[in-house]
Amino acid sequence: MILDLVREYGAWSWFVVGLALVALELLVPGSFLVWLGLAAIVAGGVGVLIPVVGWQVQFLVFAATATLLVLVGRQVFSRAVSPGERPFLNERGARLVGTTYVLDEPIVNGRGRILVADSRWKVVGPDLPSGTRVRVASVDGAQVTVEPVE
Repeated sequence: MILDLVREYGAWSWFVVGLALVALELLVPGSFLVWLGLAAIVAGGVGVLIPVVGWQVQFLVFAATATLLVLVGRQVFSRAVSPGERPFLNERGARLVGTTYVLDEPIVNGRGRILVADSRWKVVGPDLPSGTRVRVASVDGAQVTVEPVE
């Protein structure tokens, strides 16, 4: 049945497939089907403009154009993604490194707490009294390592 439609519509079937793939891109996340859809439209254009070429040549044009468009599209859109103004948006612990806080609870036996905004974080470091200014040296999961600020 599909082959009958392809034989009946010839190169115009590439346009139908191409438009369907571009429309399907709206429903599927990512940006992959749009390149295949554009390649199908190019293959259809070759078939309409040069009617003597067979389906084999049209398929080769589709394959080459799809490969080229996917590679170029990946290069263009991979550069467009940048960390922006807030690179640690979903890494709250990483944002703490280098900042200074006041110990909320003293560090006794290497363990204490600091108050960060509205939450308390467990800290490890040298024994220090409550109220001492400390700098966050590193974060490993929920464990914050601090050092006294000179």
